[in-house]
Amino acid sequence: MADTSPPPGPAEPSRPRWPLILGGLVGGALLVAAGLGLGWYLFYRPIVNVAVQLPAPPPPPAPPGPDQKEVKALQDQIDKQKAANKQIEEQIAVLKERLKADVCTIKDPLGKTTPAPEAAPGHKT
Repeated sequence: MADTSPPPGPAEPSRPRWPLILGGLVGGALLVAAGLGLGWYLFYRPIVNVAVQLPAPPPPPAPPGPDQKEVKALQDQIDKQKAANKQIEEQIAVLKERLKADVCTIKDPLGKTTPAPEAAPGHKT
């Protein structure tokens, strides 16, 4: 039988494989590093954009005792109110006396007149 294979041609020089292997390793390492960096960025980095509000400062301490000016002002106000109340009570008493003395009725529209001392009952002249 006859040999049907092509005639042997010039032999190609073999190319070195180390640049392909080195490029694949460097490229793979870069992909792994990019994946780890992206994972850390998305899941493990601290979130600092949350606003933290500080608590309110404590109120200043109260003065040790009452302020004498305020106490004096309140006492003056109380005295003025007592004087006004006394005037109103006197006015009420005067009006009550008027109601007792001068009551007008249908029979006597001008009101009762106090009888004169000589016309008082039980008085003999």
